[in-house]
Amino acid sequence: MKIKCKVFYLAIPFAIMSSQLKAQILLEDKNGDQIANNAPIYANTGSGVPGINLSLIKLNTGDQSLGFNYITTTKNFNPSNYRINEFGIKARPTEGYAAVFSNGQFSPGIRASYSYTKVPLLKTSSNYTDWGGFSVNYDIDRYALFRRDTVFANQFSTKTFRGINLGLNYNALINSIWILNFKVGYSRRNNYDDLNSIDAEDYNIINDPASRLVRQIIRKRTAKEGIFKEFDAYPFILAFTKATSSDDPSDPDPVVKANSKKLKIGYTVYFKNLASEQLPKSDMGLIFFLTQQDNKQNKGVRTPVFGLNIQASDPFDVEKQKNSLLDKITVGFTSIFSL
Repeated sequence: MKIKCKVFYLAIPFAIMSSQLKAQILLEDKNGDQIANNAPIYANTGSGVPGINLSLIKLNTGDQSLGFNYITTTKNFNPSNYRINEFGIKARPTEGYAAVFSNGQFSPGIRASYSYTKVPLLKTSSNYTDWGGFSVNYDIDRYALFRRDTVFANQFSTKTFRGINLGLNYNALINSIWILNFKVGYSRRNNYDDLNSIDAEDYNIINDPASRLVRQIIRKRTAKEGIFKEFDAYPFILAFTKATSSDDPSDPDPVVKANSKKLKIGYTVYFKNLASEQLPKSDMGLIFFLTQQDNKQNKGVRTPVFGLNIQASDPFDVEKQKNSLLDKITVGFTSIFSL
């Protein structure tokens, strides 16, 4: 059994004041693709509550990115009809931090994002509440490429990629505990992550006639080898989450106060598919996460503090790699920072 250690991150949720709230979470996979749409889930909340503003610092060691998100809701909050706007930006070295530290090589990648969510979208009842909206991402990545089948001077090159991602999502809270996430969209992508990584070393020899010493100057470079391709793709994501209940630390009930200090566990099961002119790609995953009460924010807010992700890539062997299911498993851990 080969277990590869790849880390995913759990971004912080935000919720509205209530002791009966179930917190929704925002998830991304190792490629930075959003798995679940974020939204606060309300219960027995009065109108006229001030809008919520939340800032997040996100660290995803899967795609080795560092990001910042700002989330804001409708002012003079009304739980029967409100909207959420989210703005985000993140950056990463496309060759990874290893190339930065060992070679001093940095090829930047930047993603700017915006999402809009309306709650409720179609209906609300005692055991069912839905919400939905759209998202837009714009990527600018600079890649280092290597071709051994060309003249020596032209074997290394750089490529700037510009891609846009559009998504529509529908989400529902069922029986006050289960959250359904469904997302479809369009994405302009490339095969960079599928190319083989290479580490090259260039040597320059210097001879000193006076001392008869020979000196080697070594330059190291990391790149991807193969034919770089861009293509249109159509992502599909389906996820189910068992949410954790939130407790109001100001509640006079001593039991509720005690529960607000405890860690609670939830989990998410998801299926992700990417259809394109290339072979379709699919991933299945299970995420366990622990949440704690965040008393610095609004009452009733629980945030994830630790997560364990188990994912199987290409579980149906569409790519005909003939690897066993155990060989496709990756295990990762999650964390988040809030402002």
